[in-house]
Amino acid sequence: MAPALWPPRRRRDDDESPVVQHVVGNAIVLHAPDAISVEAQSLALSVTADEDNDVVVLDLGDGLAIDSWESMAGALPRHRRGIRLMACGRNRASAAMAGQWLSERLNRTVIAPDGDLVRGAGGALLVHSITRSGWVRFRPGRPPSWDSKRFPVPAWDRAVTDNRPTSANGEVEPLPGAVWIHDTRYPGQVAEHRRRLIEDLPCHPETMPVLLGCPGAPPLSLDDVVRFWRDLDPDLQARARFVEYGRVRLPEGETLGQALADLFATPVVCYTGVPSGTPRRWQVRAVRPDGTLGWSPFATELRYTPRAHENTRARRPEVLSHRPPLRWTEEVGPRVYWYAPDAVVEVVEAGLWMRSTDEPAGAERVRATTLDPRGAALIFDDSDAKRADRMRELALDLGDRLPGPTPRTLLAASMVSPGVRTGGRADATIDHAAGPAGDSERTTALILADLKLPAVAPPPVAPPAVAVTSVVEAPARRLEPGPTQALTGPTASLPVVAPRPARATIEPAPAPGQAPPAAPALSAPAPVASAPAASASSTSVQAAPAASAPAASAPAAPTPVEAPADRASRPASAPAVTPVPPVASPSVGPVVSPLVPPVAPPSVEPVVLPDVTTASPAAAVPVGMIVPVDVDMPAPAGNEPAGAAQTPDAPEETPSPANPPAPTAPPASTVVRVQPVPAATATAVLPKRSLDQERDWLRRTLSEDFDRMASSVSRIMSEQPGLQSGGAPAANLLADSVAVRLYLTRRGERVDSALRTGVAGPHVPFARCVVAGLSRLPSFRGSTMFRITPDEREWALYGQRKLLTDWSLVNALTQPHDGQDGDTDLLIWSMTARRTSLLEPDGAEGIEDRVLFLPGTSFKVLETWRPGDDQRGGILLREIGANEIDDEGRVDRGFASLDELAVTAMHRSLERWSQSPPAKRAAPAELRRFRALPGLDQEGERR
Repeated sequence: MAPALWPPRRRRDDDESPVVQHVVGNAIVLHAPDAISVEAQSLALSVTADEDNDVVVLDLGDGLAIDSWESMAGALPRHRRGIRLMACGRNRASAAMAGQWLSERLNRTVIAPDGDLVRGAGGALLVHSITRSGWVRFRPGRPPSWDSKRFPVPAWDRAVTDNRPTSANGEVEPLPGAVWIHDTRYPGQVAEHRRRLIEDLPCHPETMPVLLGCPGAPPLSLDDVVRFWRDLDPDLQARARFVEYGRVRLPEGETLGQALADLFATPVVCYTGVPSGTPRRWQVRAVRPDGTLGWSPFATELRYTPRAHENTRARRPEVLSHRPPLRWTEEVGPRVYWYAPDAVVEVVEAGLWMRSTDEPAGAERVRATTLDPRGAALIFDDSDAKRADRMRELALDLGDRLPGPTPRTLLAASMVSPGVRTGGRADATIDHAAGPAGDSERTTALILADLKLPAVAPPPVAPPAVAVTSVVEAPARRLEPGPTQALTGPTASLPVVAPRPARATIEPAPAPGQAPPAAPALSAPAPVASAPAASASSTSVQAAPAASAPAASAPAAPTPVEAPADRASRPASAPAVTPVPPVASPSVGPVVSPLVPPVAPPSVEPVVLPDVTTASPAAAVPVGMIVPVDVDMPAPAGNEPAGAAQTPDAPEETPSPANPPAPTAPPASTVVRVQPVPAATATAVLPKRSLDQERDWLRRTLSEDFDRMASSVSRIMSEQPGLQSGGAPAANLLADSVAVRLYLTRRGERVDSALRTGVAGPHVPFARCVVAGLSRLPSFRGSTMFRITPDEREWALYGQRKLLTDWSLVNALTQPHDGQDGDTDLLIWSMTARRTSLLEPDGAEGIEDRVLFLPGTSFKVLETWRPGDDQRGGILLREIGANEIDDEGRVDRGFASLDELAVTAMHRSLERWSQSPPAKRAAPAELRRFRALPGLDQEGERR
């Protein structure tokens, strides 16, 4: 008789049962004869087969008798393969002890978990609880040895085996299918997302997903990623695939992959989402802001290469892997699929691009468009107007044929913009908590008529509790640190140009118990002829408690103003000068403020250039601002333009009650000066806080114009989904877009005039909404121009200065228009100017080919030549990037090559335009829009 394959089962009593075995899925389950637990069945059905070992699941239930271990050994097959052992039930932690006993009893290698068994997607198993937990190998007659962290064992398994800190708040954690670096301060959020990642993320044997950040937690620092990266050997580094799962603290305008490539100084590969599925059939799914997984991008892996130099432009990321748009389409080129006899579909980072078989112009711009996690972009080529409708129809047809729930947005190729610095200047921020509005006679009078604002525009945020006094300053002194808030964050690198305003000083706060100076109130509006003109003055700010500021009820008596000579002889310990009586606006009406009385309109200051060769730029501007200084610019010496020859020691006429200034009429000619650097309350650069207050002010104040224009703008936004990108609420997007369209009408002329003054007013909240709306429009890179006739003072200023900053919105054209006035062509090489064609108004107010440079943009003067008898004049400028200014405000000379490239490109544009007549006629609105040189203020005749 042949020997029995299985030893006889032993019975003890009626209440004792032997252990039996069944094969379930890829595992042998050892259990009591009554039933198999649901946990054991689920584990056995999900576990992956082991090529070298028998997978054995011990169904311990509520516990087995002590002699059941012998029954287990007898129930197992007799051969020399090893055993991968795991247990479930109340005593699952005893698997390690059972592994040691079975190894000695059966004389076989047993691999058992020492720690908690974590079940991942696709049958992956992770053993993770205590330090050095994992799968342990037991061999007869030998001590146990650590085997692996996961099963199946990926090639990158040893990269992270235990939780380890990367900083005070950062930690790297192993998952069944990935490595996760996250913040530890929100354990509830981390636990919820850990559960999701364990369930969704498969364990790929060759590539190691590295998830960065946790949704709902603070942004992860790049330092944590660098510390993790330095501990990896080159093979593991090559297997890493980074995923932006939560927020990561990145440099302004940078993508995660590019920032990491620059830090590591080596190519970096990123997934466009989180892998999901099984190791054999998996797909990358985009990450929504809440951490849930959305649609599957067509481009799955992107490789970023480091910059050759920190100031050079980054290369477009390369698409390493992708999924085809349709199942049965033929690939006729790398990532290019045949779709129609005259059209192909190319997989790009943002989605799919329907184009002609011949690669059209602007291909790199489309390929550089970044991915939107909310859905795929179906881009159709519209470079050829005759074929644009055909490409659009094919793109719509492709969208209807895409399988699965793929959200898609139809975009014209001319609308998309590269992902590098997508926000442009609109992303610049000023760390200032004050509201956007303030009262200024000149500013209010400039825009009330066109914007239809009320006489008193309530500011969205109350201004700081300060008392304003005016002092007379010698005109040739530099501006010293004054009441302007310091710029922090991204704005610290914004290039700004220090003009020659008068000095601003901060007076000490009143002693405790001392009443602050009373704020004089404005009297009834006076006729224009009787309004006295203020002399060149500046603002001195004195802190005052808001609760104790007295309400202004009657006009304050005028007090004398200290003359320059008297102030020079006054000791440093003497009290500050007393206020000057304010002047009522002739067109605004009474404006009463208990905290900040309106100041007199500033007079026209002589143009005096700062001596940047002998003083640090930080000493000439408000604290915290970075001023670009051209190191090659000579100090002005006796070459000031007409009207600027005033020395610091020259006597100055000081208005006083005894010697009131005579009423003056507006000057016959425009007075030109360099634009002053505005305070935080007077700039249109976006603050760090949200613009909800400015938008509410816009809807409330311009309710009639807003409601009339909102319907047409809503229609445009529905036809152009690209205007709705960014995840902002629809109401905010509509308000910003309406502000842009209002600005593009004749109303914008007065807004720009007010912004160039550098003083606060109701134009500021309006302009900030405009800037927010422009940041969502496509950008333009290349030569822009307009025609102008500069006068002698403007030529002199541009001949003496190399850098200028414009705090208004600079209008320009992408090509010349027939009929535009001016004997000089002004060309600007654009990097971030915004196209406005989508929101241009209808009729005579619309301007074709218009682009806008956002407030705070700096320009470098490259070449100038005056018009002659047989040639037009020319001024060539280049937009300066924030990365070209160092911490001391110096312009990096390493960018001289950019100057040469820009000059060459602009000269070629001039040659091309001169050989062919302009194809378009100048619109009536162009007669007044293009009349100011960037960085200069010529509003003297409209005070």
